[in-house]
Amino acid sequence: MDGNIYWHSFLRTPGLGQQGLRLLAEHFGDGEAAWNADAEAYREAGVSETLVRKMMETKRSVSPETEYGLLSEADIDIIADTDPEFPALLREIPRPPFLLYTRGTIKDWNTRRCVSIVGSRKYTNYGRQAAEHIAEGLAHAGFTVVSGLAFGIDRIAHEAALRAGGETVAVLADSLDDRSIAPQSHLALAREVTRQGSLLSEYPPVTAASPWFFPARNRFIAGISLGTVVIEAAEKSGSLITASLALDFDRDVFAVPGSIFSPASSGTNELIRNGATIVRNISDIIGEFSPVPGPLRLFEEAVPALPGNLSRDEETVFRLLSHEALAVDEIIKSSHLGASAASSAITMLELKGLAKNIGRNHYIRT
Repeated sequence: MDGNIYWHSFLRTPGLGQQGLRLLAEHFGDGEAAWNADAEAYREAGVSETLVRKMMETKRSVSPETEYGLLSEADIDIIADTDPEFPALLREIPRPPFLLYTRGTIKDWNTRRCVSIVGSRKYTNYGRQAAEHIAEGLAHAGFTVVSGLAFGIDRIAHEAALRAGGETVAVLADSLDDRSIAPQSHLALAREVTRQGSLLSEYPPVTAASPWFFPARNRFIAGISLGTVVIEAAEKSGSLITASLALDFDRDVFAVPGSIFSPASSGTNELIRNGATIVRNISDIIGEFSPVPGPLRLFEEAVPALPGNLSRDEETVFRLLSHEALAVDEIIKSSHLGASAASSAITMLELKGLAKNIGRNHYIRT
């Protein structure tokens, strides 16, 4: 049985927490030795009398063997700060967690180059396209995409990395067992992440998300990453907190510029004004960490070579489409084809995978 199970069992003590574990580790060195110690040894380690009593109660009511079985059943692994595979970058942040819970395929975190992508829950079409393109580009370049499994940009980044065949990590503000994952609507996505990456948390099962856990989650995201990319953030948002923490940790911060008329981009534009690296193309990110073979543009608006299987009407509509959403009424008007012919051409382009309805009959080129 892994010796870290004893550290985990100690976390069942109310009020002990991750820093309490670190205190015990510094004194005892080994989890099993700490578990088998007596009350006087805990006092000598610097544990308060109140916590000593709680720890002794935990040892009477918690079985490390039972805890080990529960974690194994949930496919949750434990990494301690004393283990060589513990993320070295996390050790650099103030008050890092001593014990990590992981669920998924990643075992040695120090072989990964992680870049986090964060942003607004209320994203625009521009934000969605930027998040998809950046996450895919990072995945293709061999980076691990990190985010928080939240609604909006977080989810888009995870899904885009998975579609690209890359690796992604979701850092949670709750524990990793199925019933605790929040939001529950993202449970299926969380399971996909475990097959092509990992879930990460500092909370033991069964721990529900609490409001004060999210700032801690944000520091975790910034801490495990070489850099943080912010895509659409209002003036006051959790994404800006993550960016601020990344700067505090001496990590790179990147921001995708947006329209001066869009409230969703006010925060990112402010980050750029204050010195964040502007993301004009994917190489602005990748080039900070590795050589980039030639220019890589974020959005290529020039119409690509036309597929050879398009009708004249389809070709006309295809040339109108870009990464900016275009309403069907605008397509009909600009194509001069008439409603029936233009609608038919749009339908055929969708079937051929060349156009996409992003909602409310607005289309983009894919």
